[in-house]
Amino acid sequence: MAYNQPPYGGAPADPRYAPPPGAVPMPQSGHPQHQAGPPHGGPPEDGGGGSYTIDEMRTLHRSALSQADAKRTELRLVLASRYRELVGSSDEVTVMRERAEELGGLVSALPGLADR
Repeated sequence: MAYNQPPYGGAPADPRYAPPPGAVPMPQSGHPQHQAGPPHGGPPEDGGGGSYTIDEMRTLHRSALSQADAKRTELRLVLASRYRELVGSSDEVTVMRERAEELGGLVSALPGLADR
């Protein structure tokens, strides 16, 4: 069944609410065809009907959770690195401001020293 077709027939559903390309259709709960057992048409990649068994769905779910956790960890590490860079840059800017104030004071004092 296509995503934009309602299960009871009729007009297509609004395409703005269709799942992204490559999304796996979720089985209808309670229907005997969607209970654990042999695959019904195989996954879409095999050119089958696109149905999965309960065990296949659980495996896909575990895999997706694992991948999401890995991405969260990667993002956390990248953000921590960027934060350290930002703090380091902030410290450097503070030191440069202090040096600029010192230099400004010395430049201001130059005309008084030249008059001596």
